[in-house]
Amino acid sequence: MTERPSAAELWPVLSEGVRDKLLAYGHKHWQQVYEDVALQNQNWIPLRSPVATRAGYDEMNRITQRVSQLVLDACRRRARTAGELRQVLQVPVGRIQLLDDTEPLTGRLINAIRSDLLLEQGVPRMVECNVESALGGVLDADGVIKRWMDVYAGEPLFRAIGAAAPPSAIDARYDAIRSDVGPGKVTAMLFTAGGGYPGADRPNYMINRLKPFADRGRELGVDLVVYPVEWVEQDADGRLKAGEQTIDAVWRMFVPPFVNDSPGLQALRLANKAGTFRMYLPTAVWLLSNKTIFAWLWNDLDELPDEDAEIVRAHIPRTWIYGPELRQRAINEREQLVFKPTDDYGGHGVFIGPQTSPEAWAEALDAAEGPHIIQELIEADPLTMQFLRPETAEVVEADVSYCVSTYLFDRIPAGVFTRFSPPGAGGVVNLTQGALTGGLLLVNGELT
Repeated sequence: MTERPSAAELWPVLSEGVRDKLLAYGHKHWQQVYEDVALQNQNWIPLRSPVATRAGYDEMNRITQRVSQLVLDACRRRARTAGELRQVLQVPVGRIQLLDDTEPLTGRLINAIRSDLLLEQGVPRMVECNVESALGGVLDADGVIKRWMDVYAGEPLFRAIGAAAPPSAIDARYDAIRSDVGPGKVTAMLFTAGGGYPGADRPNYMINRLKPFADRGRELGVDLVVYPVEWVEQDADGRLKAGEQTIDAVWRMFVPPFVNDSPGLQALRLANKAGTFRMYLPTAVWLLSNKTIFAWLWNDLDELPDEDAEIVRAHIPRTWIYGPELRQRAINEREQLVFKPTDDYGGHGVFIGPQTSPEAWAEALDAAEGPHIIQELIEADPLTMQFLRPETAEVVEADVSYCVSTYLFDRIPAGVFTRFSPPGAGGVVNLTQGALTGGLLLVNGELT
């Protein structure tokens, strides 16, 4: 097999001069860079973004592109429509809002992808392939790295290593939306006031906060209205209304199994059933994020071309659909496994074997409701990161847990969302559980 480029984080091999400069800029400009970033944890601020080579970035995107297609192919081997796939995945009727069971499993369903990658000795290992129009992190991933690049502008040391941001995920997403819904369409980005994004419980705040984001959409040909799903209504003709504006298309920025009922959601259901708007994307995409599919890919290895089988073996953790017949094995091998619900997100219900007592592990196995998987535990490379505590100006360097998320919009790579634990934390790396965020700084491969 041809040796692939490493995606390892490069901080340890950067020159001392470059490291010192990066941290000096971080000390001076952290408030500017992290202004209004959606962090649940405000106790620590990262002083830089993680760093990777362009070749490492390209490798992560290569894996994401191919795995997303393999996920769709695995589903097509088992079902022709969203309804058939829902049944095979044991997802109950009514769990996924706005689902059309007759939706065919076409390539449109992998129009928006975010991979969650852990690095193991520099090798990307994909622990989740998120297939959703409501992919999180794009605004802050783009914003953080753009502001770092603004403060680095003109620094000769950074120009010498080719420091740059990845292509904009915001712009790529708008390009994909415009292509999908068509030109000249009024598109509502519907968020839920009951969501976990900081400030979402204050809809007017969110609308104002996202005004620059909506303005950028209009510059790129998407006439965007930011609006809470709870507020939408239908007019006399059954068309959706966001205030005074009639809606031609909906960009769904809420997760379909996790949105509270409301008059607005009921109006959306009725308009969706009547076909009065186009949705970016249909809620059938949520099915393709189901973690059972990774177990299917391992079960299907003998049916895959050699190159695809190698991608599964090298980059997807070994995954099994959990059942009573695997209970004793799961108990015996607890320290090498992770236990996950197949149809959830945000780290909910995830048990990491070595961080769970034998008693709590056995209790989780026995109390689990609905389908679950067990998955090989990845021995992930830590990220050596430098943090500032704003309250005291204390600076700490710590090895922390680290996850890299690459985006594809309309099959085109753009942007990177990195998440890492604060000092002293570990386990699941998720914003709702206190993780911090940054973009990814790309540099040349030759740094010596």
